[in-house]
Amino acid sequence: MRAFLMTITLFALAACATPSNAPGSIEVSEGPCFGQCPIYDVTLTPDDRYLLNGVRFTRINGLSEGGLDAGSYARMVDLLEAADFFQLPSDITYNNPSVCPGPPLSDMPSLTVTWTNRRGSHTVEWFQGCNNAAMRDLRDGLRDAFGYEDIVRPG
Repeated sequence: MRAFLMTITLFALAACATPSNAPGSIEVSEGPCFGQCPIYDVTLTPDDRYLLNGVRFTRINGLSEGGLDAGSYARMVDLLEAADFFQLPSDITYNNPSVCPGPPLSDMPSLTVTWTNRRGSHTVEWFQGCNNAAMRDLRDGLRDAFGYEDIVRPG
């Protein structure tokens, strides 16, 4: 009986433990434009793996998965940290004139980035017609880090 109670106690304590290496992910999605812009969602994980859902105008339509170059996820984390991602507004679209002043360019796709880590989760939606150099640089850096030209862009 004592061994049984000890086992139950250990399981209960283990269930309360917080993992030291909490899983994280970075999700990048680009939405439609009035042309042939790639429409996709890609989820990237700390082990440099990806799961891609190519919706339209992508190299592979449908689900695909694979590995990225070693250190790709860490590069993306560095980019997000440099952009102070958790402090960026969630809405960088024409609905929020304080961050999208003036008339935005029309017919542009949207970019949605969600970063989940030990701090929590934060999502930023950017309408690419809003002139925002920092978001443009972040988009380009993330694309480069996860191999957009190789896994998303049509060949």
